[in-house]
Amino acid sequence: MFNRLLTGLALSACSLLLTLGVLEFATRRGAFANPQPRSTKLDVEIRSPVREPNFRGFEPRLPRETDTFRILIVGDSFSWGHGVHPEDSFPRRLETRLDALSRGDDFEVVNWSRPGWNTVVEYRSVESNIDEISPDLLLLTFVLNDPEPFDLQKLSVLRADLQRRQPRVQPSAYLYSRSQFYAMAWDRIENMRIHRAYSTYYHSLYEGPDWKNCLKALERFRDLGHARSIPMALLLFPVFDSPMNDDYAYADLHDKLRGIGRSLGIPVLDLLEAYRGVDVYRLALVPYTDAHPNELAHRIAADAILDYLARGRLVPKLNYKPQRQRDRWKKKGEREASKDNGAP
Repeated sequence: MFNRLLTGLALSACSLLLTLGVLEFATRRGAFANPQPRSTKLDVEIRSPVREPNFRGFEPRLPRETDTFRILIVGDSFSWGHGVHPEDSFPRRLETRLDALSRGDDFEVVNWSRPGWNTVVEYRSVESNIDEISPDLLLLTFVLNDPEPFDLQKLSVLRADLQRRQPRVQPSAYLYSRSQFYAMAWDRIENMRIHRAYSTYYHSLYEGPDWKNCLKALERFRDLGHARSIPMALLLFPVFDSPMNDDYAYADLHDKLRGIGRSLGIPVLDLLEAYRGVDVYRLALVPYTDAHPNELAHRIAADAILDYLARGRLVPKLNYKPQRQRDRWKKKGEREASKDNGAP
């Protein structure tokens, strides 16, 4: 009886080792590898002072001298174009599209943005320069982390659980450094933990004094536009770490912000709808690692914003027929996925 038990345990151990060996071999051969992201992340140094915008290209002429229709886009790293070429950022693409569709008007899109800004700092920067900028339209980009505090020390404490971890205890650390299968399994479990931590973190931002400061800044943006008869809209971006469908982790926050827009009298363009149905893996700068929008996501945003401005008659008349951009990108993605899977 005892010998049979030992024999059974030995066979189970051998079977387990064989299975792990096969999995390790398959991992090294790339059987479980995700396809490479479409965009290559760019590292760009920011040289401007922390409370000033960082222009990637030509700076706007201040004060304004021409009869150009000027659109002011205010925001953080999303509108600045973190990780993509300047010409691929949605503000630059929007300007290019407007010029191409113009019926004689000149357009200028001023990208008044800087990575790391929140809504409070954005207001302070714009308020002190609004008369020199003299825009015809103000578009305020809003990302779900905009209620964050600007104080770096306070911010680092709040974001402690968002840091990627690696095993430190033996034998886990040893296996992580030697086994590709173990490292892959660890990283995927860590990705799930970080995603849950981000969801908890984002939701925690919508309470307390920093959230109240953010709301006050939104009110001041509205009043700033009203006082100068400058139309304003809020561009609400999703976070590209969650499926762009009914499983999107932050839909309740989008509902909350659209409601706040209605209560403040600020029109809101919720860009989540433009991405709905598109595989989020095709939209993130570095899937599972960096949830900023990549080149494709910027392109979709520019098309959705153009459609919104033309439909709402917020810009001079264009040679433009509204298109269903979301369906167009979804169908294109399905065709490309079929090609990747070897379909004829």
